Amino acid sequence: MQRTFVLNLLLLIFINLLIKPLFIFGVDLRVQNEAEPGAYGLYFALLNWTFLFQIISDFGLQNFNTRHVSRFPHLLEKYYPSFLVIKLLLGGLYMATALLLAWLVGRYEGAALTLLAVLLINQVLVQLVLFLRSNLSGLGFYRLDSLLSSLDKLLMLLICGAVLVWHQKQGNGSFPVVWFALAQTLALLVTVGLVFGLLQRKTKIAFDPYILRKGRRGWPIARLLFKKSLPYALVVLLMSAYSRLDSVLLERWLPDGAYHTDVFAGGYRLLDALNMFGYLFATLLLPMFGRLLKEKRPVEPLGSLGFKLIWTGSWAASWAIFAYRHELVALMFPEKSDLLYRADVLGILIWSFLAVCTTYIFSTLLTADERLGTMNRFFILAILLNLALNSWLIPQYQAYGAAVASVSTQGFIALAMVGLCWKHYDFLPTWKTLLRWVGFSGGLVVLVMLLPYLIGNWQFQLLLFFPAAVLLAFGSRWVEWSELRSLR
Repeated sequence: MQRTFVLNLLLLIFINLLIKPLFIFGVDLRVQNEAEPGAYGLYFALLNWTFLFQIISDFGLQNFNTRHVSRFPHLLEKYYPSFLVIKLLLGGLYMATALLLAWLVGRYEGAALTLLAVLLINQVLVQLVLFLRSNLSGLGFYRLDSLLSSLDKLLMLLICGAVLVWHQKQGNGSFPVVWFALAQTLALLVTVGLVFGLLQRKTKIAFDPYILRKGRRGWPIARLLFKKSLPYALVVLLMSAYSRLDSVLLERWLPDGAYHTDVFAGGYRLLDALNMFGYLFATLLLPMFGRLLKEKRPVEPLGSLGFKLIWTGSWAASWAIFAYRHELVALMFPEKSDLLYRADVLGILIWSFLAVCTTYIFSTLLTADERLGTMNRFFILAILLNLALNSWLIPQYQAYGAAVASVSTQGFIALAMVGLCWKHYDFLPTWKTLLRWVGFSGGLVVLVMLLPYLIGNWQFQLLLFFPAAVLLAFGSRWVEWSELRSLR
């Protein structure tokens, strides 16, 4: 299982490194730079508003389905059609709820509500793609799922890039962010069609769109699925709330909230780009953990390997971005006059990446083992902590305060998930493992400090840093060659 995990992880990283950075920095960043002042900040706040209500659209079905299919693949034919129709019905309810509440809030109207409607449609399509892919990964088609993981971003890169080029040739002033959202809609529609067709071909399941209208055949299955997925739904709701509140509160609580949210979004872009690697770990590990638990095989070797690999990457990336935050921000926003503000916000915010990656590993194991109630209690505490910190910090420190609140909340959750896994599984590290962890982590900090004295150009320093970090991981034996060679 470890061998399958590593091979598919490498494939996922390779695909995503090819496509997603190009979209994030080549398209998304360009939209922010070419949009009128504050427009992207509003876009980002509205996007995070859509995440707050994602529970209605997903209802925990994706995680439940991945775990369920990986354990009982023969039941896919029974549940899949009902799942699909339920997803579409929930998507409509999700859009209506989010739009209604945005209108009732009062500050969102006219063009903002139009943009919000498009973003909500996009979120429904994203959730549909993830649900369809969860069936493929649950059935063990890990490589196909890996190949599909960046299909939407590839299409967005092509479509949004074409729209940007066309707009620039027209010379029509600021770029309308609603065009950016609509281009994503088109890319997602094509992705849904392709993934749906591949799943039908792999499973040959006959889809009946009227299954929920057929009385006893449809509704008992629907009720059963809702009941079983409810704990997963609560996990999605609570995690979305404590992860996405910062930018929404920043935009709402300050008179010039759109500007400060734009600054926060600039730092969050790098964080979001890096978080895809943690998410890739989770999508691979969930069905694998589920299968190991069903077969009553130990999960610790796979979990330990996953943590070592993700800590190596996240610790190195966090230090690299922190050390070169001023240079990176100047590269990303060459025409902005508030580069110091943006760099300092990025320097704070990037440390939540470490916590998020740690949470991805350990919460995925707890989810696969259905230890959801305990997790949810900590998630509720995280929401309360996030609200308290933001209410204190945002009025005084604007985006700085939101970044501190984000790091603190994510750190609290990471420690809680590690503690729960230590309690329920054999994850207590030996003294030898702890010393190797300290050796790698401390050695990398020393490396960050020494590089400017060895090489003058910061780009060369950054290029040298990551290979050196990998060598340090093996040299300190934090990651061992023998552990990778013995994968089976």
